[in-house]
Amino acid sequence: MMRIVGFFLVQLAALLYGRGHVLDHLRQTEALRSYCDMLEQLQGLLESDGSPMPALFALLSERTSDEAGAFILQLTHDMDKLGEQRFQNLWDRALSENSGFLEEDARRDMETLGAVLGRYDNATQLDAINLCRDHLRRRLEQRQQTQIQDTRVTLALSASLGLFVGILLI
Repeated sequence: MMRIVGFFLVQLAALLYGRGHVLDHLRQTEALRSYCDMLEQLQGLLESDGSPMPALFALLSERTSDEAGAFILQLTHDMDKLGEQRFQNLWDRALSENSGFLEEDARRDMETLGAVLGRYDNATQLDAINLCRDHLRRRLEQRQQTQIQDTRVTLALSASLGLFVGILLI
């Protein structure tokens, strides 16, 4: 009886591990989507509004949610330190503290964007935002194309591993 209970517990643990892995992938996809949407809104605000960066980020913080929303909200709150610290430092700090599910390549693209914002003319900033958004969109599309198959493979492997270990224990 204990072996059967152990078998089912091993199977459950393997499936929960697979589920956790799939949920992490979904969170990464959602983080990419969130940052893409935020960059699109930032580009629109920069094109239509001649306001300084602190005002643009304050507007953006009202329109953005999820992981990118937390990033923008922290950046907005840190804007009062703009004279004491460089914008790049504020951007990097907010990004490092609020990009837990953003992939490393996407995080580097965002860091590169932070080096351009507020330092160059409007056209250069818009080009940098567009380039960063395009890179993130490509990553998002690739992730979405493979996500269903990756989910099936991950769950199948975790279930198979659970069966294998369970059979060894019986």
